[in-house]
Amino acid sequence: MTRSIAFLAAALLSVTAFAGDNKDKKDPAMKSSAMTFESLDKNGDAQLSKTEAAADRSLADSFASADTNGDGYLSKTEFMARSKS
Repeated sequence: MTRSIAFLAAALLSVTAFAGDNKDKKDPAMKSSAMTFESLDKNGDAQLSKTEAAADRSLADSFASADTNGDGYLSKTEFMARSKS
């Protein structure tokens, strides 16, 4: 009986651990696109350079089109507009 309970407890813990690990692996792109403007703005200058944007592959790929004023940086407004589309 004790063995059965121990086995059942171990099995339940394994399933719970697997379920927790799996949620971050569903879609790596989602994890990347969830990066915030503040987390990407490493130097705190309230704009994103191409170098800073490179930390988010999706943002790096669309940097030129997101930079609507063509200054080579993304403002928070430009970043948010890209996120909504």
